[in-house]
Amino acid sequence: MLVLKEEVKNTELAAFGSVANLGANVLEGDPQASGAVLVGEDGEPQQLGVFACTQGVFQVDHTFAEHATLVKGKVTLTDMNTGDSKTFGPGDAWYIAKGENLKWNIQSDEMVKHYLAIF
Repeated sequence: MLVLKEEVKNTELAAFGSVANLGANVLEGDPQASGAVLVGEDGEPQQLGVFACTQGVFQVDHTFAEHATLVKGKVTLTDMNTGDSKTFGPGDAWYIAKGENLKWNIQSDEMVKHYLAIF
């Protein structure tokens, strides 16, 4: 059994640099990303992992579906097509459908989430 709370707390994250390196369009600040895949490998249809990012605003066209739970920080997600926004704090969860176009506004110094991505 994989206990996510313990894995998130004890997992060392690899630095990815700017979220632009991951295909995001940076709108404000200099958001820096890091993460770790806990289950799955590159090229597999699903992965479970931890993702962190520093404060900033960026836009992402999601090429995968994602279920995530925020572990640390505060983030507002805005649907770029409808303008609908929702702010999340620790313990809150969301689902993003493949193909959604979202603006991420990380309002805290750092945001950490654990996620299940389906490609």
